[in-house]
Amino acid sequence: MSSVNRFIQFNNETINAKRMIQLEQLARALGRSPYLTLTVRKLMEFRPKEGAVSISHFWNHRDPEIEQKGQLSDLYLLTSGFWRHFDLAAWDTYKKKVSHLPIREFALQLAISAEEFRLSNLIRQERPGTDSAFVIREEVYTTFHEQQLMVNFSKGFMSDSLFSFLYIALRKGSPTSILIEEYPSYFNRVLAKWQFVFDSKSTAESCQICLDILYLLEEEMMKDLTHIFISLHENLKEVPVYEEKNKRRIDQQDSDDLAPSESIEEMFRTWHRESEKQQGPHLEFELTKGNKGKTNNGRVEEGDESNDIDSEGSGTSSANKKSKQTAKMNGKSEKKQTKQSGERFGDEHQNVTFEEKKINQKANHNLKNTISIIRAEQKPYVKAFTKEMRKRMDQKQESKRTRLSKGRLTPNLTSLLTEQRPKPFYKKNNPSLPMDAVFGLLIDSSASMIDKMEETKKAVLLFHDVLRDLSIRHDIVSYYEDAYEASDQEQPNSFLFCHQVEDGLKDHSEAIFSLEAHDDNRDGLAIRWMAERLLKRSEKHKFILLFSDGEPSAYGYAANGIIDTAEAVIEAEKKGIHLLHLFLSAEQPVEEQLQLFHMMFGAKTATAKNVDEFTTQTLRLLRRMLYLVVK
Repeated sequence: MSSVNRFIQFNNETINAKRMIQLEQLARALGRSPYLTLTVRKLMEFRPKEGAVSISHFWNHRDPEIEQKGQLSDLYLLTSGFWRHFDLAAWDTYKKKVSHLPIREFALQLAISAEEFRLSNLIRQERPGTDSAFVIREEVYTTFHEQQLMVNFSKGFMSDSLFSFLYIALRKGSPTSILIEEYPSYFNRVLAKWQFVFDSKSTAESCQICLDILYLLEEEMMKDLTHIFISLHENLKEVPVYEEKNKRRIDQQDSDDLAPSESIEEMFRTWHRESEKQQGPHLEFELTKGNKGKTNNGRVEEGDESNDIDSEGSGTSSANKKSKQTAKMNGKSEKKQTKQSGERFGDEHQNVTFEEKKINQKANHNLKNTISIIRAEQKPYVKAFTKEMRKRMDQKQESKRTRLSKGRLTPNLTSLLTEQRPKPFYKKNNPSLPMDAVFGLLIDSSASMIDKMEETKKAVLLFHDVLRDLSIRHDIVSYYEDAYEASDQEQPNSFLFCHQVEDGLKDHSEAIFSLEAHDDNRDGLAIRWMAERLLKRSEKHKFILLFSDGEPSAYGYAANGIIDTAEAVIEAEKKGIHLLHLFLSAEQPVEEQLQLFHMMFGAKTATAKNVDEFTTQTLRLLRRMLYLVVK
């Protein structure tokens, strides 16, 4: 669904998909956790429920080098520092000791700040190549805290001022240069204890230093932090909520007697194992024996295995409940051949169910006449294009080569007598072969396509006719998500075939002209699904052509749809599948739209600036693809 033309321009921010994919791969490598995902939030965070770590939005809209190095420094701290060197047991003990203090949030953020300093130095020692990222991090954050120090002190926010004061003291190297006479005297006393952070070797030592500072501040500061500088600690004790049958186990996990995980890495892996256990239709069952008691007018009869079955019932998990309810229409039960996406199509589509079926052709008496008229208009394009392709194929076949020093002996051997250096050999031409290629055309059938669908049908018909003339097998598939039926438990999607590879060179023009706009679109899912189909084919060259008019948008997919689509493109290319994208627009595309699609598809994207260009751009993309086959 097209959504790049948002009304509020300052809120119209897109994620650099390629950059996020690179950072996520780096996070997985550093954390040695292939399940780890990466997100961007206001501040750095661990998110165990999502199996994710989050880098800070703080670095956005800065110079490219600062943005890149800053994001890397966040990633290094999360995956090389806190990931396995932060002691959760010591942290839990510290949290209990400060829980009663009026400046509790100051206490928690101060301890994380001390740990950040300790771990950044540890990472620098282990990985000297990270030093440049931490240098930029400290310069930018020090400048930020210097500004916050003055502003918060002038407003009387003493906890916030002290926090910035102590942050600067660790990074400046000569803390006395930042002291101002107007500051309270306890700032200096706190600083004397804070300097022991330079010698801290563990989380427990950092927490003890912070406790000493808090005891000193017990009668000095009663007001907690006004601002949040660090949120790294907020989600570390998230508790999973599973089915009611697991409630006792969850209560045990919440109890204080339960030994906590030693590290964040161990905690994340425990979460990952638990989430894997919860996947699947655990509540599905079939009752096929009458071994339970019966009731008759309130009287209960004892159960017996010999009892006859009065009725059979089947239970379902919530993921399948809705689809089965919608299968009953007009008093008739219609069984859908739905499939579960699961893990094979990516984490963003875990709860997707999809249906593969042929499109319902419209009953229109004038449709054949309409198709004939359109084909007559397109015939010159089709004829010229196929002629060009065949000519290039013929040029590829070299003419008979004679007068060679090796090969087959020619019947005419007079050159042996007439020439000083005879070359009586020749080589035969290679036999002409059909194009060894297969195509998959994906058509975004989201609601925003409604004003472009008629021209899209013409472009798809042209695609269909050209490939039929060249004897190239192909799929033509419309895809969409049912927005009204989508929920947290299930997101139903449909793939409608206008033409299948197995149909060979059959004419399915009427099916093409039955295309309609529906609801939402999951481009990443569609690309992976088509790639899976094409990989089963034996053809050497495999192509996906995607017709779309906007960024992906579906239930729970808007935030990560761009990144997921970019990942799907990269995965397809790694498998040897060439992918090209045609951006369909009824008006001149804006620069922001072009940047968005270059972000998802790289240089493999083209734009139809108006509906009249759909046909021209389709031919251009086909030519670009087929040149790879005949070159």
